[in-house]
Amino acid sequence: MKNVPHDFEVTHEGPRAILPGALRLTRQAHPDWIYFLPILHFCACLMSTLRFFVPGLQYLSVMWDFVVRADFPISLVADALTPKFVPLASIWIVVAGTLWWYITSRAAEILFNRFKPRQKPISN
Repeated sequence: MKNVPHDFEVTHEGPRAILPGALRLTRQAHPDWIYFLPILHFCACLMSTLRFFVPGLQYLSVMWDFVVRADFPISLVADALTPKFVPLASIWIVVAGTLWWYITSRAAEILFNRFKPRQKPISN
């Protein structure tokens, strides 16, 4: 066991110390709340498609109307596609709308981190 380093922590911090800022990037993950809105949007889209497969769930069309209205800038493209290409418009709402909510959540995270007060060391 001569080849095994005894100071495990120092050995694995070495590659990160080469690039400035890499230690901060590897230790800080995105908060879980930025994934809430995209997942909620995707689940609402999936739930509203159940109305096509289960006849008793026709009332879920209200959910689709809500999703389309909540995706206002994205739904403009879907409204233009709807008269001739209804399946393409639906796919556009699901894919682009979910991406839209992810980008919006990431922008909120960036703004939150920018205005979050910096922790300053207390000096005596």
